Amino acid sequence: MINQLPAAVYMYSPELDGPTFSMSPFVEQLLGVSPQRFLEGDEVWNELIHPDDRERSWADYESYLLTGKPEGGDYRYVRPDGQVVWVRDHSATIRDADGSPLFIQGVMFDITASKETELRMQHMAYHDSLTGLPNRAMFEEHLELALARARRDDLAVAVLFLDLDDFKPVNDIHGHATGDAVLRQVGARLSAAVRDTDLVARQGGDEFLVLIADLAPGDGGTLAGSTVGKVVARIDHELAIPYRLRVGELSLRASVGWGVYPFDATDSASLLRRADESMYEQKRGKSDRPIPLRRLA
Repeated sequence: MINQLPAAVYMYSPELDGPTFSMSPFVEQLLGVSPQRFLEGDEVWNELIHPDDRERSWADYESYLLTGKPEGGDYRYVRPDGQVVWVRDHSATIRDADGSPLFIQGVMFDITASKETELRMQHMAYHDSLTGLPNRAMFEEHLELALARARRDDLAVAVLFLDLDDFKPVNDIHGHATGDAVLRQVGARLSAAVRDTDLVARQGGDEFLVLIADLAPGDGGTLAGSTVGKVVARIDHELAIPYRLRVGELSLRASVGWGVYPFDATDSASLLRRADESMYEQKRGKSDRPIPLRRLA
């Protein structure tokens, strides 16, 4: 029955780095290696486990041997042919009459299809479908984490709120396909303009958000203000470059507002609101001059 199950059933020693006693034939279909490889030593586990999951899987393994928890986990394995397989691994300790562990019995199922569907759903929940950028929900989660770090370590956090100027005529004159192409380019340019540690998100429509976290505040916010000013200047420069599209070249500008914790706001909602208000101040006072940088209080 074990040999016919569409799962890899195994038994190994209840000791760390102990031997594998048995492995069912299905493991070759699942992971692309013969059962004999597992009986020859535990090196094969390190060879197959995905590098990004290796540390977690071994930590779970050690924890299970010591505490019996967790009893299962989802891990990625890389077959010799390069295919990545998601596996659900569930273990149970078999004990003798005195309660001493005799061996660990486990079963591994292929959950690749369901896991990939789950990951796609998670991605859709936290990313904008048009630009591929994080959406407002992910932005707010990262903002809360950034504010928690800032409160703990006396740091500053800045939020930029960006709105494209005169974007509606692009859709009206050239069509929504062209407008979508512009928004995708804007998202890419914003990502290129900010620092690697910053987060760019699409708020919706032609509005974008940028999170600049873990800033040294400086005296009265001078250092944080200087960093914000540099990021805004790079964004202004990137977005001013003409957009080459199927319909020709288009030129656009953007209004950028910002708020900085703890100088402009003390929580996420008020920080976002301040950045939004600042953006509209910029838009109302728009001229042909570069966007002025507001001094921090």
